[in-house]
Amino acid sequence: MTNVTIRGIDDQTYLRFSAQATLEGVPIGELATRAMREYLEKGAGPVYRIGNMEDISINRNDLESLDGVVAFQNLEMLTLDDDLDWGLVKDRILSIENVERLVIPKGISKFQILTKARNVESILSK
Repeated sequence: MTNVTIRGIDDQTYLRFSAQATLEGVPIGELATRAMREYLEKGAGPVYRIGNMEDISINRNDLESLDGVVAFQNLEMLTLDDDLDWGLVKDRILSIENVERLVIPKGISKFQILTKARNVESILSK
């Protein structure tokens, strides 16, 4: 992680940004990282956000049907079906954040999925 001092940020913008970080229960640095990442990736196609659900299962057809990438947020349980491989997950899943239980297929390693995951309580292989 890099520590950065940014000068010249508008006071009102910073206050709103800081309040949003507090509402989400994340440090300002994490929220700033997300904002920077989204800014850099906005030319790469749409980013779909799926979240605030109890349980969702995703398969190959689901990911291939999108014309962009997907970010999963605030889920109790996310299951990646057995027909998914690392190549598709790497290309189509932007991030997996604030998930209590993540179930992954045997063909994807926990270390691979950790490159996409933040604040995941448990990762289980099928």
